[in-house]
Amino acid sequence: MFRPFLFRRLGPLLLEATRRGYAGAHQRMVQFRLPAERLNDLKERLSKGDGPPGASEWNEIRRSILDERRFTSTNVDSTVLGLCRDLTTGKSYVQFLRSKGIALNLAIVGKLLRLYRIQTGGGGLSEVDREEIVKIYEELRASNPVLDGNTCEHLIVALTLTERWRLSFDLLDMIKLAGTPDSLTYSCLIERCFQEGKIETGWRLLEEQATNKRLPNDEVFLAWLNHCRKDRANFRSNLEKMLSFTNAKAIFLSKRIGAALRELPREFNLQAAEARMTDSGKCSHCKSTLASIVVPEDQFQALRDAFIQAVIIKKDIFNKTTPKELERFQTFLARTKPYDVVIDGLNVAFSAGNQKSPAVYAMQLAAVVRHYVRHKKRVLVIGRQHMDRWRSKDMKYIRENAFLFFTEDLSQDDPFLLYAALESGPRTDFFSRDLMRKHSFLLGDELGAVFKRWQQEHQFSLVSITPDGRVIIRSPFQYDLYAHSLPEEPSRWHIPLVDECLKIHKVEKQATWLCLKFE
Repeated sequence: MFRPFLFRRLGPLLLEATRRGYAGAHQRMVQFRLPAERLNDLKERLSKGDGPPGASEWNEIRRSILDERRFTSTNVDSTVLGLCRDLTTGKSYVQFLRSKGIALNLAIVGKLLRLYRIQTGGGGLSEVDREEIVKIYEELRASNPVLDGNTCEHLIVALTLTERWRLSFDLLDMIKLAGTPDSLTYSCLIERCFQEGKIETGWRLLEEQATNKRLPNDEVFLAWLNHCRKDRANFRSNLEKMLSFTNAKAIFLSKRIGAALRELPREFNLQAAEARMTDSGKCSHCKSTLASIVVPEDQFQALRDAFIQAVIIKKDIFNKTTPKELERFQTFLARTKPYDVVIDGLNVAFSAGNQKSPAVYAMQLAAVVRHYVRHKKRVLVIGRQHMDRWRSKDMKYIRENAFLFFTEDLSQDDPFLLYAALESGPRTDFFSRDLMRKHSFLLGDELGAVFKRWQQEHQFSLVSITPDGRVIIRSPFQYDLYAHSLPEEPSRWHIPLVDECLKIHKVEKQATWLCLKFE
C-alpha cells in the first residue's frame, strides 16, 4: 500500500533537477509522443478495472517505451505517469520506481500531483492522500527556496484540495517571477476561494486571470453558483455579477453551466429555458430581440484615432510597411474616400484555393466587386503589388468599377484594410475572412474590446460563388454575442452556451442559448 514514506528524502533527490530547470522557469518542456497504436494499447491496459500492473509488468511497460525513438531515462517515467488514468495506478508506478532506486524528478512529481486533482472526480481523496500532498510540498520547499513555474503550478493544483490551500498564494507569486500562471492554476485557486467564502480574493484573481488571457474552467463558475445558492438574500445580484463578468471579458459559458442554471430549484424564482437565435437576433423562447452592438460615435472616434499608432506604426517602428508607403496610402485615401465597403482582395481571391491561376483569382475577386457595384456601393479593393500583373477582363472590370490600392508584396495588407475602413467613417463595412485577432491585441484591453464590437458589426465574408456567378455572403450578426440583459427588460438575460469552456471560440453567434428570467 502506498504511504507517505515513499516521499521521504524526496527534496534532496530533486534539488539538482530543480536547479537545472529554473533557468527556463516557465518554459514548457518538449512533448514526445508515442506512436498512436502503442499509445492506445498502453492507455487501454492502464485503464483496466483489475488493478494497476505489478512490478514485472511496469518494468515491461517502461522498457518498451524506452525502445521507442527519442525516449530516454529522463523523460520515460513522466510519460508513463501521464498515461495513468487514476491516482492508485500512478502511486503504484511511483512505488515501482522507488523499489528500483530510481530518483523522482520534478516532471514525475508534477504528473503525480495532477493525478490527485483527477482523483477528486472519481471518488474523492482520503485523508492520507491529502497528507501526501502536503508532505510533497514541504519536502520540495525545504530543499528549494524558489521553485520553477511548472512545479508551482502542479503544487497549486493539488494543494487547493487540502486544508493547507493558502500556501498556494506564495507559489502563485513564484510563478509570476518568470511567467503567467496557466488556466488550471488560476481556476483551482479561485474555486477554493469561493468555496471558503474568500469572495473578494476570488474575484480579484478572476479579474487577473481574465486580464492575463487565461480562461476560467467550469468549476470556477459552479463554485460561484454554489455561493449564490447559499447567499440567498443576494442571489440575483450575485448571479448577475457572474453574467456581467462574462460579457465584459468576452467569455462563453459552457452547456454544463447552462444545465446547472436550468436545474436551480424553483424557490430561487428563476426561469431558464434553452433557446435558439435567428439571424435577426430574435429569441425562439421569449420572442424578444437581443441587444444591438452598435459602437457609439465617441468610441469609434477613439478607435480610429488610436489605430494607426497602435497597429501600423507601433512606437515609431513601422509594422510591415514603410513611412513612404503609408504616406502614399494616406494621400490615396484623402483623394478617394469615403467608401461603402473595403475589400481584402487577396483574401477573397485565395478563397478559391491557393493553387489556382491568376485568371481564376481575378474572376473570384471581380464577382464580389460586381455584387457590390450592382447594389450601387462605392468599393475600395486593397491588394498587393503582384496582383497588378493579373491581366484579364476581370481585373479590367475591377479597375473601372472600384478604387484599387496595391501595397508592397512584403507589406501586411490587413492593417491597410482596417485603416481604410476606419478612416472612411462609421458606416463603412469591410470584407475579409481574417479573424483580425492580432490587431485587437495590439490595441490593448479597452480599445481592443471596442475594435471587436466594431469588427462584429461591420465584417462581411465570402461563403461561396455559385456557378451562375451569384455571390453568397455571410453578413455580420449585429447583436451582443455574450450574456446580457435587455435594456427594456433588465430581469431577462440571454446567455450563449458552448460545448467546451476552455476552447477559444470564433466570435460568432452560438447555436445554443439560455433564455433566463428573474421573477
